[in-house]
Amino acid sequence: MRSELKELLKSESARYSVRLDAKAMAQFERYMDLLQEYSQKLNLTGIESEEGIVIKHFVDSLSAHQFLKNNWFVADFGSGIGCPGIPLKIVKPGLKLILLESNQKKCAFINLVVRNLKLTDARAIAHRAEDRAFQKSLAGSLNAVLARALGKLDLILKLSAPYLKMGGRVIAYKSAQIEDELKQAEKILAQLGFRQERIFEYALPSDAGLRKLVILKKTN
Repeated sequence: MRSELKELLKSESARYSVRLDAKAMAQFERYMDLLQEYSQKLNLTGIESEEGIVIKHFVDSLSAHQFLKNNWFVADFGSGIGCPGIPLKIVKPGLKLILLESNQKKCAFINLVVRNLKLTDARAIAHRAEDRAFQKSLAGSLNAVLARALGKLDLILKLSAPYLKMGGRVIAYKSAQIEDELKQAEKILAQLGFRQERIFEYALPSDAGLRKLVILKKTN
């Protein structure tokens, strides 16, 4: 990773109360190397430049850091290349993390990253969140569900509800224009016992766009 991108990652991470030590930075660099090595072979991501990966994968993922506790049991639904789960695990190593990715090749890649970065209590599983047997195995056990590219809020809530314990959170990564989705999800929010806890707005660097985290809490 180029030196200017290391500085960008450090400075942008600090906006979300993240301090990257030497170990964390080395893990991000290794993650970058693996993404660039395997991206074209496995069709992992359309974002191939180092700057794009840093901004649109690493920095974007870390925006949720301040809303997670280090000992939480967390699932990343539709994890893709491992984001946001792996960047958050790097900076919060105490998280117990499951990364759900139904694409077998991407799931294998995520587990390759987990091994290379020597992350403990983290694994990718090739399941879909709607799998009833899998839901039953984790019913009511999660503190948080992360959803970065899973679909609209009403779908995210339906998929997340069976897994979350009381007081658990859905943390959905969204574009700046979220009002219509929130309105469409109002009925599901009430039916499934969620309430809107917070909407956190942030801007990605290099004019990469405005983003919002929608944080929804399960209350009954």
